[in-house]
Amino acid sequence: MLKPTGLDHVGLLVADMERSLQFYRALGLQVLRTSGPDAKGVRSAVIKVGGQELNVFSSLDLVRVDTAKAVGMDHFCLRMAAASIEELMADVRQAGLEVVRGPIKRRDGTSLFLSDPDGVRVELQLFD
Repeated sequence: MLKPTGLDHVGLLVADMERSLQFYRALGLQVLRTSGPDAKGVRSAVIKVGGQELNVFSSLDLVRVDTAKAVGMDHFCLRMAAASIEELMADVRQAGLEVVRGPIKRRDGTSLFLSDPDGVRVELQLFD
């Protein structure tokens, strides 16, 4: 029987590396390293998220899909530290980011949703 023990990383394809890195830095995440472009024009970055990572890749032939019905990643969730959901919302706005949905009460906390520059939904959850 397979027994996964946790999530190590998530890989994202982005249309514009610099724009995406700016977004994730504004969320308070640390860019550990970047590389490229390689011979095929691929750039990559590793972003620290607690004990996990986001691995971000871009190349000249990637384009953003402007549709709510695109196949692919729906969202990923970041656990956040804040005194209240109002404080978290204020911090998001102060970082120049926009809440696109929420706050939404969950069984174990409250969530806000943002969209990254390529339309990937990023859930920020404040746990009870």
